[in-house]
Amino acid sequence: MPIEKLPARLEEWLARGNVKLSLEGIEQDYKLSPIPDSPCRVGCPAGVNVKAYVGLIARGDFEQALSVVREKNPLPGICGRVCTHPCESECRRGEIDEPVAIRQLKRFIADYALFSQPAVLPKETPRRAERVAVVGSGPAGLTVANDLRRLGYDVTIFEAQEKPGGMLLWGIPPFRLPRAIIEEEINSILNLGIRLELNSRIDEPGQLLKQGYSAVFLAPGCQRSLKLGLPLEDKLYGIIDSLSFLRQVYRGETKNLTGRVLVIGGGDSAVDSARVAKRLGADEVWIVYRRSRNEMPAAPEEVGEAEVEGVRFEFLTQPAGLEQSENKLTGLRCVRCQLGEPDSSGRRRPVPISGSDFIIDANLVITALGQKPAMEIRDLPPGVFIGGDAAGGPATVINAIASGHESAQAMHRFISGEETSPRVKAKELEMAPPLLTAVRLIRAKARVLPLNARRGFEEIEAPFTPEEAMQEAKRCLRCGPCAECVRCSSTCPKHQVVLKLQDGVEPVLLRIHGLDRAFTERGCRGRVRIKVEALNEEIGAEVELLTARVVKELCRGCARCAEVCPHEAISLRSWQGIEVATVDYERCRGCGNCLPGCPTGALQWLSQTESFTNV
Repeated sequence: MPIEKLPARLEEWLARGNVKLSLEGIEQDYKLSPIPDSPCRVGCPAGVNVKAYVGLIARGDFEQALSVVREKNPLPGICGRVCTHPCESECRRGEIDEPVAIRQLKRFIADYALFSQPAVLPKETPRRAERVAVVGSGPAGLTVANDLRRLGYDVTIFEAQEKPGGMLLWGIPPFRLPRAIIEEEINSILNLGIRLELNSRIDEPGQLLKQGYSAVFLAPGCQRSLKLGLPLEDKLYGIIDSLSFLRQVYRGETKNLTGRVLVIGGGDSAVDSARVAKRLGADEVWIVYRRSRNEMPAAPEEVGEAEVEGVRFEFLTQPAGLEQSENKLTGLRCVRCQLGEPDSSGRRRPVPISGSDFIIDANLVITALGQKPAMEIRDLPPGVFIGGDAAGGPATVINAIASGHESAQAMHRFISGEETSPRVKAKELEMAPPLLTAVRLIRAKARVLPLNARRGFEEIEAPFTPEEAMQEAKRCLRCGPCAECVRCSSTCPKHQVVLKLQDGVEPVLLRIHGLDRAFTERGCRGRVRIKVEALNEEIGAEVELLTARVVKELCRGCARCAEVCPHEAISLRSWQGIEVATVDYERCRGCGNCLPGCPTGALQWLSQTESFTNV
């Protein structure tokens, strides 16, 4: 079984770094090093087991992949569309070619399996008498409700608006996040047995405690817009903040625009507002931003799509006043800027250039400068917890989900005094020769609607096909400890890494990669000696290896396995006058990428009793 603490001697070995593996007098040098967590999982604020569900997609097990995502993310279809995917920024595949398309893979499994596999409470879920209240049905509130219901609590959500979803519904355009997806995923959570009270504004959350709720989670979101601070801003017809504008559009209160529309700001709300204005018929839409493109906080891909749709960007331009005639806005007075020293945000501060004032005529100005909490947060009584955007300021959906998880755990501890069990993590070491260079593979690109078809609010991006999703998932390098395939240890395809030490110390997970053929020809199982010469010490161990094998009679030489192998361990060689795949066991790392793509079943796991010399 995995252990939490390494034997002291192995800690000392780890500090030395270099070891030798010995089998019946044959030796091979190795570098001994710890295996950190998968960088994609570390990069995800919610701690989603990215490698596990990507690996399951690669094997075609889409339902199980969705279950893995749901363990940490109750809104996979939503995040699969609008997540800022910090996991992709950490993906080591990007050091070779491009990061794995993790967001699109999450969207694929959500779309593929959501309707056929509704979320359900496990049979072992306890039944608790305590009631908890959640104020706000945005992603943070939905996550808290989901987590506490799964812990057995009676949960009620109070929502001030006529529909649930918070900023998911009122802040993100349908062409990025279809309303049917929001409704389906919220219903999936509510179907766990959670009550939803709409049109129920809660101004004093402490009152809910007096009504018998054991704890209250407060997540009203940030739904009040910041102001420009210019004269006449609140008095002129023709200027509106982005949240009010989007809400009016989604409620059907604003259907058409004409003339030139200016959007002030550089975040996602600004880009969304501009793209919506385009779809409502505005002749011209400009985004006015006081910094350069490099400083824009909006997602680069959304900025690019806005440009494709004809939105114009006016950078290094700062509003200085409003032009009006008879209390109606006619234009925006601006000043050119240059970038100075970085400010508290880390971005270079815009410095107005004296004498550079100019006027941009406009029929409508939309301000998108940021938001603040929808209600004043005063001293909270014990039992009232706050999270989401109201606690940390406007953030992303995945950050709100992470905040919800933390708050749910805090509420559970407050009510029950219990500590939830942390994820058990095995300690692993890795013995490997010098790093091997992976093959460059082309990242799958999601199909999008052509420009001439973007006339309404239908979704722009299409999901991957099953074949595209599996192929893209196979680009994953499987970084991090074990396979993270969420299979129990008794059936884990990488159980060969369990190393039983001769002197009775508890087992330690140990990967051994790149074995010399002199070792592999002895078979899959055997006793080896691991030596640290500088310490003049060695231990004996039972090691079971795992790798792919090729049944030559079944192979048709299509080379799909060679294309997806990230370690260049497979190539085509001649056998009885035909080309067949061959596995180089010195390079094979047992990741399993090659097996799902074989169309004939020629690639199989090498069993523990077979010899490595059969290929």
